Amino acid sequence: MSIRVFTVVLVASLLAALMPASAEILPTPPGWQIERAVLVNRHGVRSPTAPNEQLDKYSATPWPTWPVEPGFLSPRGEELMRLMGGYYRVLYGGRGLVQADDCPTAGTVAAWTDLSQRTRTSGAALLAGMYPRCANLPLRNQANFTVPDPLFNPQPTASCPMDLAANRAAILARVGGSFASVQRDYAAALSMMQSVLCPADATRGAGGGSCGEAGVPTSIVSGKEDGVRLLGPIGYASTAAEDFFMQSANGMPKDQVAWGRLAHDATLRELLTLHQLDQDLTQKTKPIARQRGSNLLTLIGAILVNGHSFPAHAATGQPVRVGFLVGHESNIHNVAALLDITWQIPGFLPGEATPGGALAFEQFRDVSTAKRYVRIAYYAQTLDEMRRRAPLTYRDPPGMVQVALPACSADLVNNACPLEAFLKIVKAAVDPGCVTVTGGNY
Repeated sequence: MSIRVFTVVLVASLLAALMPASAEILPTPPGWQIERAVLVNRHGVRSPTAPNEQLDKYSATPWPTWPVEPGFLSPRGEELMRLMGGYYRVLYGGRGLVQADDCPTAGTVAAWTDLSQRTRTSGAALLAGMYPRCANLPLRNQANFTVPDPLFNPQPTASCPMDLAANRAAILARVGGSFASVQRDYAAALSMMQSVLCPADATRGAGGGSCGEAGVPTSIVSGKEDGVRLLGPIGYASTAAEDFFMQSANGMPKDQVAWGRLAHDATLRELLTLHQLDQDLTQKTKPIARQRGSNLLTLIGAILVNGHSFPAHAATGQPVRVGFLVGHESNIHNVAALLDITWQIPGFLPGEATPGGALAFEQFRDVSTAKRYVRIAYYAQTLDEMRRRAPLTYRDPPGMVQVALPACSADLVNNACPLEAFLKIVKAAVDPGCVTVTGGNY
C-alpha cells in the first residue's frame, strides 16, 4: 500500500471513529481512494418565493416581512451555506480528495448554479466556506439570463414535449383519478394547517381570499420553475408548511414561527407532510421526473467518468474533484425519483430535500484492481443546527446518511455500486429524448 493510500485510509478511519452514532456515512474502504464527488445541492434558507400580498390572501393573519426580496437567500441562509462549505473541506480534505490545509489546485473545486439569486449566492457561500482565503474558485452559471438553464429548469422540446395534460393524467392516476383519496388520507394534516392559517374558524384571509383556500378544488397547472404545480388547499398548505420551516431555520423566535401557533417541532413535521405530498406528486411522478431530471442525472454520470465534463470546465488542466451543482429541491426530487432512492436525516421526513442539503455521488477507485465504484450519500444540517448556526466539525458533523441504490443491490462492493453498473442504471432511468445537456459547455 502506498503512503498516500495508507494516509487516506488512516484519516478516514479516524473520521469514522470521531463521528457520533447518528452519522451513518461509511468511511473509505481499505485500499480504495476517493476520486470525485458530485453534489446536487439545494440552495439555503430563503424568504417565501411569493410576495406577502399573495400569501396574505389566504391566511387570517398577514405574513411577516423578511429582510430580503421574495425568493432570495437570507443572510442566515448564506451563513449556513458557508458552514456547510467548511464541513465539506473537513470531509473531503480528510479523505484526501482535496487540500485540507491550503487552497485547492486550480480547477479541482467548482460550482455551477442555477440563475436565481438564492442559488448563485448559495454556491458562492459554499465555496467561501470551504476555502475562505482562496480567491478565484470557479463559481459559474449560464451566461444568458434570458432563458432558463436546461440543467435545472429544462424546457419543452419536440422530443420532450412536457405535455401538461399528459402530466396531469399521470398525477391523477397515482391518486385514483381525483384528489378525494388524498383529502381523506391527509385530512388530519390539512385540518391542522387550517387551524394554523385560520384560527377561530376564520373564513376570509387578510388579503380577501378564502382562508386556507378552503372550498377551492385542487388543480394541476403549469409552474414557472417546477414544471407543474398544485393550486388549491393542498398547494397553499404545501407553500405555507415550507415557509414555516424556513422561518424556523432562519432562527425566528418560536412565538413568531407560524405566528406562534405550532406547539412543537412534531407539529411542524406533520404539516410538512403536505409539502412532501406536493413534491412527491409534482416532481416524483415518473414521466415528470424523466422530463425534468434526465439532463441532470445524465450529467452526473458524465462528470463521474470525466471531471472535465463539469459545466464550463476547461478541457485541459486538472479535472473537477469536488463539484457542486446548486439548484432547487425539485432537482433533487427528480433525481431521487429516477433512481428510486430515499434517505432520512434525523428530525426530518423520509426523502426530505432540506435547505442547503446535498445529494452526493462519490466515486472511489480500488487501487489494487483500478475498478471504480459509486456511493451515494445525503448531507444536511439538522433543524437544530440551523437554528443554532452550529459550527460543523469532525466531532459535530451535519446530518449524514448513506443512500441505498436499489437497482444496484445485487452488484454492491463495500456498499458501493460499480461505476459501469451505475452508468447502466442512469441510462435506463433517463428519457434520451429529454437529454440536451451532456457535459462541458452548453
